[in-house]
Amino acid sequence: MKRALEEIETATRQMHVLVVEDELFIRMFVSDALRDEGYTVIEAINADEALDIIMAGKRIDIVFSDVRMPGNIDGLGLLNTLKNLSPALPVILASGHLGYKEASAEGANHIISKPYQIETVLTLVANELAKSE
Repeated sequence: MKRALEEIETATRQMHVLVVEDELFIRMFVSDALRDEGYTVIEAINADEALDIIMAGKRIDIVFSDVRMPGNIDGLGLLNTLKNLSPALPVILASGHLGYKEASAEGANHIISKPYQIETVLTLVANELAKSE
């Protein structure tokens, strides 16, 4: 039993989560919570930086992104680009302003509203990663 739990923990640690959030404290909070769960976390301050990370060949197993961010594209543009580059890559979006763009977020695995509970994020990430194993 102990060995099985160690294997699960090792598998979790090997999963790479890209957190895309322009608000520093939110990004740090989410990233720290994911790290505490054993994930490898890569942080990006906006969608442009996230795409640079992905195009550089960094391993990413799931993306958790804000919708409204500064830069050339927002979270919805990131979602659309990722679905063209890697359709199987799970993407979870978060926003406090979803009402007017919800239809544009088609293709996201989940859309959550801000403010959200960190437990919600952790559960969604874990569930999506379990599906892709």
